[in-house]
Amino acid sequence: MIAIETNTRSPSKTSSRPALEIRFQFVDGSSETFIQPDAEAAEVIRQRTNSSNLFTQSRIVVADDYSKSVFVCAQVNRVDLVFNGSGHSRIPVDHYDLVELTEAEFHQCVPLNDLDLLQRRDRQLKVGDLMVSFLHLKMKGGCHVYLMREALVKLPAESQSFMQRFLSRGTYGIRLREGGHGLLNLQNLIGYTVYPGVPELPADTWMAQPKY
Repeated sequence: MIAIETNTRSPSKTSSRPALEIRFQFVDGSSETFIQPDAEAAEVIRQRTNSSNLFTQSRIVVADDYSKSVFVCAQVNRVDLVFNGSGHSRIPVDHYDLVELTEAEFHQCVPLNDLDLLQRRDRQLKVGDLMVSFLHLKMKGGCHVYLMREALVKLPAESQSFMQRFLSRGTYGIRLREGGHGLLNLQNLIGYTVYPGVPELPADTWMAQPKY
């Protein structure tokens, strides 16, 4: 496995950063960015995004002294909150880490062009072992998200809870390498692939190999 450096922030970049940068990515592929230089106001915004129901509300409103922007939540794929701090507080509690990768880093760790190097699903892992897996999420509008996930191996009966989390259509918190966290709108999730997947499969699974 190729090691991925998950902390790429430099002192020069973090020292000149505003207290909070808010990045919206929309279903149509467009994006908008806002900044909040005041630390107290930035903390208020972070607290307001702590709800798991962020994307179930009808809209998100962002305003300054000159304008008001209203975004329909159903059309938002993700909101990134970039700041000088750890994003671990927003990743699922049963994860050790969940960090975003670039597409190039993902393909370094998941060599789809060489199946002999791919890890198989039938790995022999014990309950409680630390498992590293890589996720490719497909969102509406052609957006792709690549993640590295570290979590403890669960009992077979609990392994399907990972799939149920994605099908719940809630909010999925991830850690951003540059600091802060991203919030993914699972209502706009089209599908996902995990490498390697778990050995246990639903009874109605279709067995077929991807054509790369």
